[in-house]
Amino acid sequence: MTGELIARFTVPGRPVAKARPRIALGRRSARAYTPRETLEYERAVGWAAREAYRGEPVEGPVELRMVVYVRRRGRGDLSNYVKSVEDGLNGIVWVDDRQVRRIEARLARAGKAADERVEVEVRLLGGEEEESA
Repeated sequence: MTGELIARFTVPGRPVAKARPRIALGRRSARAYTPRETLEYERAVGWAAREAYRGEPVEGPVELRMVVYVRRRGRGDLSNYVKSVEDGLNGIVWVDDRQVRRIEARLARAGKAADERVEVEVRLLGGEEEESA
């Protein structure tokens, strides 16, 4: 069962897998932060989504479909690419990535660096998907 398509877009450029938080040590404290490359990529995802989706963030359950095109495998694992995209869509297409009830994602080979990208599709689910969460 597939839901209503609410956004379809492409994030151009080399995909960035979600990196683990880093720790900055101060004299008397430590703080965790997200690496700059990850934050910049999440912003790029958000801008691509804003061009494709102009409505308010949806509040119901959603399905995320994506194909990650990378030139060289081994740069990141699929689940971390998914997480970068999910976090980039928070507050734009959906309220929070906790709403994602179904994910279909795969890695594909890009022939050259200029072909690297992520193709994203978000669908609004209803009915039984809503009840099973």
